[in-house]
Amino acid sequence: MPQFILAFPLNKEICESLALTETVTLAADAQSVIVPGCSVMFKVVRKEHVAGLSDIFREHQDISAEAAATIEAHKSLLFLLGEVKNIDEVSQVNMAILKVFNAGALGVYMQQSGAAWTVDGFREEVDDGEYPMDPWINMVESGENLYTLGLATFVLPDLCISTSVDHAQEALLMTADSLFGDGVPAKSGSEVDLGEGECYVLRQEAKSPFPKDSPEYNKQGIFRLIRK
Repeated sequence: MPQFILAFPLNKEICESLALTETVTLAADAQSVIVPGCSVMFKVVRKEHVAGLSDIFREHQDISAEAAATIEAHKSLLFLLGEVKNIDEVSQVNMAILKVFNAGALGVYMQQSGAAWTVDGFREEVDDGEYPMDPWINMVESGENLYTLGLATFVLPDLCISTSVDHAQEALLMTADSLFGDGVPAKSGSEVDLGEGECYVLRQEAKSPFPKDSPEYNKQGIFRLIRK
């Protein structure tokens, strides 16, 4: 399985421990951790402050000047690396992210997709947990198409759809959930029923708009959603 990398700007120095729960503390020199309620084993890396980090968060979502200043003033970075094999593990990692927030994280950057969330932004995106993959998926427009970024983490091709389609982003997110969560085959010709009479067929794109050496490139390919 491909590895995900989560980066958290912290309000704590690199030499300080993190109290993830009342009973679990992440030591400053820890190399791995299991967060209560999450079956995924995380590899741990700690790094010093990085300048300009708030720009990454601004690129992904609208944030206030105060939130940007808080992120920019972070004291160190925490990286958690791991793998998710099913939708339940994605939900568990989301809950682990919330625990890291409670321990002093100011946001989370998901390196595999380029999505960067403030604490409030991530909480809002996770919401009731019905669609746990949503915060893991980034979107980018290219020409007249909208593309997902980050589905390689789930061993899936990324998806695209015409920007002229109503609720294009929602269709991409729900299709990704159907592929990983419901087991719809990620192959050309597969049908994805999103409910309320909205059904799409997957068609493999002949080529990717992203070069092979770019972070957006997904070796699993790209599939287009075509309204049935």
